[in-house]
Amino acid sequence: MSRKLGTGNLARLNAMSRGALAVFAEPEQGVRLVYPDVDWIEANPDQPRRRFDAAELEALTESIRKYGLQQPIGVRELGPSRFQLVFGERRLRAVRALGQQTVPCILVPDGIDTAEVAVVENVLRADLTPFEEADAFVALVEKHGYSHADLGQIMGRDRAEITRTIALTKVSAAVRERYEASPKKVARYKLYQIAAIDDPDGQMRLWDALVSEPLLPVASGDPSADDRGRDVPARRGEPEVLLSAFSLRVSRNILRTREALQAFQEKPKRLEDVDRDVLRDLRSAIDAILDDPA
Repeated sequence: MSRKLGTGNLARLNAMSRGALAVFAEPEQGVRLVYPDVDWIEANPDQPRRRFDAAELEALTESIRKYGLQQPIGVRELGPSRFQLVFGERRLRAVRALGQQTVPCILVPDGIDTAEVAVVENVLRADLTPFEEADAFVALVEKHGYSHADLGQIMGRDRAEITRTIALTKVSAAVRERYEASPKKVARYKLYQIAAIDDPDGQMRLWDALVSEPLLPVASGDPSADDRGRDVPARRGEPEVLLSAFSLRVSRNILRTREALQAFQEKPKRLEDVDRDVLRDLRSAIDAILDDPA
């Protein structure tokens, strides 16, 4: 159960967060680099990444073969000729597959939670699936008693996004398996919609609806219709469109805009003045349409 940290513990949290992020600083800022034998490195029991795509691993291995290892892995020293992996398991696997004897490593100092560092590094590299992130966040909450706001501070995420991500642990195993096996991953916000349903069967029905690509209703003369005015399948990547007062083209643009805004909410950035002006104009146009009694 998460709890709100007191002033003293919050200071400790800030120190831990700074320490974890300092691991990714430049070497001249105090980070120690070591070159242990690959056989000296033990597995990380807190590895948040559970699945390793064979094709991606092969591509990474080939990249390291051609260009070398561009980013060191992270390890903690356990004793003479003994290290524990903290982050970078895919890179370590690739180096081992190439038969290299040593590997450049960042030495993670004592006093820093290796599980926390592993999650931060994977989040920064976008290496985790939404479900792996959710599981890792829950593990940190249970281990340290962090509130969602505390965890957001560590991960550089909004508290609401942490809460939505953790809610993904409510998604049934069957849906998670479908997600992992799907070659085309659905957007994160759609997974949030599935997590909001308590019934596993209902989750599966929504999953099937979200990943299906039905024929789109089109009117004769629309560029998406054939020369006989028949419905044609949506192009891959096109948002699903329902019958409405808008033309098919306008409906698609509206849905694309909605998806873009929802994606921005998942990973927000600092808005410039021009961005705010555009969003205000968009809101005014939407309000005018909604307020029109016609």
